[in-house]
Amino acid sequence: MDIFDKLKILADSAKYDASCSSSGSDRKNTNNGIGNGHVSGICHSWGADGRCISLLKILFTNACMYDCKYCINRCSNSVPRATFTPREVADLTIHFYKRNYIEGLFLSSAVIKSPDYTMERLVETASILRNEYHFNGYIHCKTIPGCSQELIDKLGVLVDRMSINIELPSNDSLKLLAPQKEKDGILKPMTYISNTLKLNKMNKSKYKKKFVPAGQTTQLMVGATPETDLKILKLSEGMYKSLKLKRVYYSAYVSINNDKNLPTLESLLF
Repeated sequence: MDIFDKLKILADSAKYDASCSSSGSDRKNTNNGIGNGHVSGICHSWGADGRCISLLKILFTNACMYDCKYCINRCSNSVPRATFTPREVADLTIHFYKRNYIEGLFLSSAVIKSPDYTMERLVETASILRNEYHFNGYIHCKTIPGCSQELIDKLGVLVDRMSINIELPSNDSLKLLAPQKEKDGILKPMTYISNTLKLNKMNKSKYKKKFVPAGQTTQLMVGATPETDLKILKLSEGMYKSLKLKRVYYSAYVSINNDKNLPTLESLLF
């Protein structure tokens, strides 16, 4: 498949992820590098200085092994599938940056083969950008729930921000709509990132490279299940306090699948 055909599919597939924001990261350029990460922001967002910031927002792959009922990329759906190579994502980022189309990269992914296999591809992509192309612009990368801590460590020193989508406001809702995903598989890496951030700041001599300098975020879906606004806000407050998240994003549920078995909001509430 042509790389621009892949880009069309995987940029469209990424539009459902709302967790893009200004960067909060100030990554300076080096003598042999290109690009900067700046605190005023990256992504399609308004920076503190009023500028509209842009980034390349794509999925690494939409060929997912999971069958979450709310997701357009679930394995049971008949949709066009594509998968980049790490080199293709790195090359696209550099070419778009040099043409002044973007100021950074927002990279997420469906889960292909296994969480570790997918995460390894994301680590390789970020490594090519940082270590081969000396790209010092902003990179926000999704962490794959269920991946190893070793891979989180490797990715964390390469990117500016990491995020893991908590998906739904309760464990019961997760079991209902995403039964292949587990609560611990989401919360454990979020907690690990939070703890590593604290250690990185406390012992700068030990950690020679900054770990996720712009912190971590998450996203949850609102309206697919019957949790109240109060419960959702208390959940968010708890995550802000315990995990020191930079931001919790709310994605309004939209029915995008032709699935008679998917509960409607009316049936859940009434």
